[in-house]
Amino acid sequence: MIQKNIVICLFIFYGQFLFAQHNESPKIDSLEKTEVLKSICNSLSNYYVFPDKAKVMFDFLKQQNEGNIFSSITNPNQFANEIQKILRSVSKDNHLRIEYNPRLEKDILKFLADKKSSAEILAYDIKKDEKKNFYFKKVEILPSNIGYIEFTNFAIPNPAARKTVHSAMQFISNTDGLIIDLRNNFGGNGKMLEEILSYFFPAKTYTGRTYNRITNIWSDSYIENKKEITNGLKLGMPLYILISNRTFSAAESFAYTLQSMKKAVIIGNTSRGGAHETRSFSIGNGFVAFIPYSRGENANTKTDWEGVGVIPDIQAEDRNAILTAQNHFLNQKLLNEKDENEKRKISWQINFNKSKFSNLIINPTELTKFIGGFQEFEVTLLDNQLMFRDTNQKSNDPEKAIAITTHLFQIGNDYQVEFITSNDICNVIKMYWDDGYQETINRTK
Repeated sequence: MIQKNIVICLFIFYGQFLFAQHNESPKIDSLEKTEVLKSICNSLSNYYVFPDKAKVMFDFLKQQNEGNIFSSITNPNQFANEIQKILRSVSKDNHLRIEYNPRLEKDILKFLADKKSSAEILAYDIKKDEKKNFYFKKVEILPSNIGYIEFTNFAIPNPAARKTVHSAMQFISNTDGLIIDLRNNFGGNGKMLEEILSYFFPAKTYTGRTYNRITNIWSDSYIENKKEITNGLKLGMPLYILISNRTFSAAESFAYTLQSMKKAVIIGNTSRGGAHETRSFSIGNGFVAFIPYSRGENANTKTDWEGVGVIPDIQAEDRNAILTAQNHFLNQKLLNEKDENEKRKISWQINFNKSKFSNLIINPTELTKFIGGFQEFEVTLLDNQLMFRDTNQKSNDPEKAIAITTHLFQIGNDYQVEFITSNDICNVIKMYWDDGYQETINRTK
């Protein structure tokens, strides 16, 4: 479900994007604690996305307070953490957060006070985003003409941010496939989420509906490729989204929407499971509550990923995720390729990628069958590791042969060697290069 843009322009999703707290926290007395607890309960009752769950949290927090669980706490940060722990034990909602942050509370009140103050805070936040390149970390072309984009947050929409996004999308627009890496993306601005998604929707598309607890209104959600945002660029290559157990909030929405609309293959590990849009509220006495107030209903799944996470189509460890995406794309490409030389080139790249995360262990007894000389190539065994050397090369150092299968090995970045056996004897090797060339060589000694 597409996350709607929060009107409040602080755009707060995670603590690392907030103003720093005071280094030395003052003590909090019993009266202040009572005021904070009352304010939190009122905010939950009025704004939390599920009214029934808000009441359960309200009652449980009241019960804990009556049990004097907070009586010995004088540190406001500890007080905030304990409240958050109690509320999350009931809601299981990772978006729900309580912080002691006097400066942030002051800025929230300042933002709400007048247009001039809100404009100043918005400009400051945009400047912070700009210094981080609007969270775009890497854009490149991988082997086999596969595009790769990594960004770690959804920035506040503005002309400079849109220019950065468009430059990234333009750079990969001529690739045959695209990988978007959200493994370290923790969320961000809902409007920017929609703008980036729109590059992959050539026509206006209904994606579901959203309920806003504050207004008590359901509204329909659409993704539309608007020329003033995308400059008319529409991307339709095979799309792969990488996620992890760190992926959260708007980043999960990005993956979930594309997955549910059958526009991308999701690869990695199940994400954190935070689907509800959050807004920050001043609680008083320097405290701020981040309360989820909105939830979505996807057009196809009729639900969202709250508490469950986005479940990948293909499970993969973090270290293998990119290569897994590349090989999925290459295997699909191989099925449709007619040219034999192109097929060999694709197969070479698939096997090369496999070698990068291969942990195949072969019995040394089996490896001894491959030892010997094959014209200028010499095969030896060193500490149970198969070694391969081109005697015509200036360097006399042999290279490790990395097992792709029990008979196929990667030698450095240059070529692959297949040991052909007959009657359990290897008298022939077959060499493969990335340009599709291959050669069969007989044993010479």
